[in-house]
Amino acid sequence: MQVEMLPVVEPELTWRDRLRALVMRVIRPVLTWKGAVALFLAVAPIHGSESAATIWRDTVADARDFGLVAGYFVGGAPLALAGWSLTRVGPTAPRLWLLAVSAVGATAAVTPYDIVQILTGVAR
Repeated sequence: MQVEMLPVVEPELTWRDRLRALVMRVIRPVLTWKGAVALFLAVAPIHGSESAATIWRDTVADARDFGLVAGYFVGGAPLALAGWSLTRVGPTAPRLWLLAVSAVGATAAVTPYDIVQILTGVAR
């Protein structure tokens, strides 16, 4: 009787598997106690009934008045920076706080009418 030891060949990951791994790499730190504290501090009232997240959202909305590109840049740049710092450097409470605040602020930059404005150039 002869036994052959063959190397184990793992199948190549599909794009769905790679995307799922990337999303879980970003979401997993949010599901820790640091993430819970950061999210709480992002939406906790600091000035009357305003939180850091809603103050940033108002700032992005004001930038949106200067134009479509300005709103997307002011709303998207901190969000991209927060995502990059989480994936490259590692999760800490301040970085998770920045992600929470910038994610809420980025919602002010997006409106459904943007597609019409991009395609036709007609502003409201």
